[in-house]
Amino acid sequence: MEGKKRREPTPASLWRIEFARELTPFYSSHAGIEMIILSGSPPKGLSDAYSDLDMIVFWNAIDFDWLERIPLRDIDCERAFYRKLKEEYLESYYFGELKVDLGHTTINSWKEMVDGVLERHETDLSAQAALGGFLSSLPLYGRETFEEWRETVAAYPDELAEKMIRQHMRLFVCDYLKNQAHGRGEILAYYDGVCRMLKNLLGILAGLNRTYAFTEEPRWIEYYLDNMAIRPENAWERVCSVLESAPEEGLEVLEGLIGDVLDLIDEHRTAIDTSRVRRGRKAMRVRARERKPALRPRKDPASTLTKP
Repeated sequence: MEGKKRREPTPASLWRIEFARELTPFYSSHAGIEMIILSGSPPKGLSDAYSDLDMIVFWNAIDFDWLERIPLRDIDCERAFYRKLKEEYLESYYFGELKVDLGHTTINSWKEMVDGVLERHETDLSAQAALGGFLSSLPLYGRETFEEWRETVAAYPDELAEKMIRQHMRLFVCDYLKNQAHGRGEILAYYDGVCRMLKNLLGILAGLNRTYAFTEEPRWIEYYLDNMAIRPENAWERVCSVLESAPEEGLEVLEGLIGDVLDLIDEHRTAIDTSRVRRGRKAMRVRARERKPALRPRKDPASTLTKP
């Protein structure tokens, strides 16, 4: 299936990008800065009235003394937050109602994170969020450096893809959510289980598409699904249906989504065996209404024991 659906950027995205470009020289003129990017919703064209600006400044070595003197002190804004870490510095400003977050890090710290994902195939979701955010970001300063890093980060390893798929093949049986959770009035357990299942399906799809994913904070999911070449039909609409429908109907839609995603694994990742997951989906038989009369020896143990 074809992905990469083109969207027109929202007006809120366009003026936020323009504003970020106006802020850039206050930092790029300082020695030791290699690259500045704008991440989050504006580069994706998805900003609205509630969107802030997320800018990341990459240094050779962070000048903490300069940052402590407030880089934007000469313009009309309020620095509402700042924090100095070992190799990072975080600061937030308010320009009226617009919040601007600036994260400062070193090229060496960035390289260590990238190497962890690309070379050691670490599936840390915060690191994947950083790499995915970088690929969809807009370079504001140091374009040549940005293009070199983008080429590196875009080379999503095959080993990472397989690891992501296997790690996210942890799926509740829908009968559990229907009976032991929702059926008992455990509403939080029900919706928590449903959301965990949907996040795991997104993690599998990320691996299938070699897309960096941060499933712990699933945002812009419609955008990401639209840009996945490998995905179930009407994936976003079905995700919404699972969450918005009554449990009986929603779980049926969820079960269908699970089946379609497992089929995609079988089609595109033949080395991964989905048969155990499929068998597990039919194994929910806990429905004991009365005690068995007595404990007694099996007549033919070999015929009734199930091998693990």
